[in-house]
Amino acid sequence: YFMKKNYAFTKKKWFAWLGSGVLPIKDRLFPKIVLAGALFIFGLTLYTNQVFHGGVWGTLHNKSVKPKLEITEGKIDHNGLSFDVYRTEGVDVYGAWMIDITLTDAQGDTVINYQQDDLASMDKNLIDNYYIAKVKPGAHSLIIPLGAKANINFKDEVLMNLPKGEYTLKITDISGANWDHSITK
Repeated sequence: YFMKKNYAFTKKKWFAWLGSGVLPIKDRLFPKIVLAGALFIFGLTLYTNQVFHGGVWGTLHNKSVKPKLEITEGKIDHNGLSFDVYRTEGVDVYGAWMIDITLTDAQGDTVINYQQDDLASMDKNLIDNYYIAKVKPGAHSLIIPLGAKANINFKDEVLMNLPKGEYTLKITDISGANWDHSITK
């Protein structure tokens, strides 16, 4: 557009670098500049691979291999048990499959336990998703895709009559990974 309008600054050397046109480089220097750019990009690729995954030397720490959940806002009240779950890491092409959610008291006794079939048949209205990626019941478990954050509610008469105290919420993935969250009633 600027070249068609014949603005004076389009004739400057810097415009060829930022805008369009023939680069002001001698033909014999061009291969050296291309090689230097390619080596810079190659080095940057290796550097980021090492920093984020330990993939050049040292122990590989690929965070996209196994899921990671964050559990927050846990509470037990007259409405039942509610908590926020947020999947922050793991394989992005499919969800983490939660096959067990257990609430235990301070002595380690199980208060409630929702297993695979219970989670697969969970009422969708008890899940309040915050983002486009949705936590939802699947065919065999509760599915939590990468980047999904939701408030999950469980209604149970046992929860309404619980004494005050410390409780632990434990969520287990099909891989065997589990996450704990302490809740004070």
